[in-house]
Amino acid sequence: MFVGSASTFAGQNILYYQSQPGDFIGQGRELTLTGADGTFSAPYPYPYFAYLRFDGFGGAHSLSLTLITSDYSSLQPGAYENAVRSGYQTTGHPGLDFGGDGRSCYSLTGRFDVLEIVRDANGLVTQFAANFEQHCYDAVPALFGQIRFNSDVPVSKLARLTLENPLNARGCVEASNPNGAVVSMNANSNTDAAGGRSLLYSWSSTTGDTGTDSTFSFNAPLTTNPASPAVVTLSITDLTDNTSSTARKSVCVSDTTAPVIVIFSPTPGQVVQGDDLILDVSIQDAVDKNITQYEVLVGSDFLSPIDPNTGRAQQQILQAPQVNGGVTVTITVRAIDVFGNSGQKSVTFTQTP
Repeated sequence: MFVGSASTFAGQNILYYQSQPGDFIGQGRELTLTGADGTFSAPYPYPYFAYLRFDGFGGAHSLSLTLITSDYSSLQPGAYENAVRSGYQTTGHPGLDFGGDGRSCYSLTGRFDVLEIVRDANGLVTQFAANFEQHCYDAVPALFGQIRFNSDVPVSKLARLTLENPLNARGCVEASNPNGAVVSMNANSNTDAAGGRSLLYSWSSTTGDTGTDSTFSFNAPLTTNPASPAVVTLSITDLTDNTSSTARKSVCVSDTTAPVIVIFSPTPGQVVQGDDLILDVSIQDAVDKNITQYEVLVGSDFLSPIDPNTGRAQQQILQAPQVNGGVTVTITVRAIDVFGNSGQKSVTFTQTP
């Protein structure tokens, strides 16, 4: 890490990012821009922040990065955690904002590392290097970026990791048990410098799980707050040239599956005489094992108890009809789990006096 003043420029100008699928800014792309593609600039002298721009030749790209300290102290090399959108930073929450090409985040979370910052006598940034991670609109998909401005600090291409689990409507892995879900990832898309597989893998997660194969599975807990997911880190060493690369991926687990309701009795089209009917239902939920009541609609709406240990309930719910001939009756059973997912099942039968 370097900090100081300089009057001569050196190094390279590079902007590199890798965007995960679902990230709003990068749209899941990987992009590298250099001085051959456009102009890099750092036009402002304020000591508490750095503003870097890239303007592509012919208007191909227009991107900018803003990094601000949380308390408006001088921006120095180091790690800056719990970042929010620049302009909204507070104590303990530095400012970050990367965007352009017609896209910006009105709210975000993230972090960044300032690796090098050199200013001239007027306070203008003349050399700069930083890596950053941004989650637009607090979403799980991330954009991982690196910028070098007249800097000799090398850019490290990120390792690639693939989440094998499908995502639900909330952008999370679907919970499969009360404790969360088994999450599986792989690093199969990575190759060494020669195009082969001479690689060493090192996996770790914030759950404490580790691994050394090209695939990795761990038990991820239910995430009550999607903004606080489990984080997996993959480090790969290329044995052909002894270089290393790293990738991180955030994974949340949520329950969006409604309870499964089965009506054993009555059966569709069954003919029931008088009030001789026992409603026999089963209500099962993969995550919520404490459903203790359900709702029955049959002319009126009432709640009924259910045994959470078995998920079964039996009760008499009909009165004898007061008219001659058959009466068509529909019973609807509804249950809601602790996460608000609602399941419903109906059956229609005939009731005679």
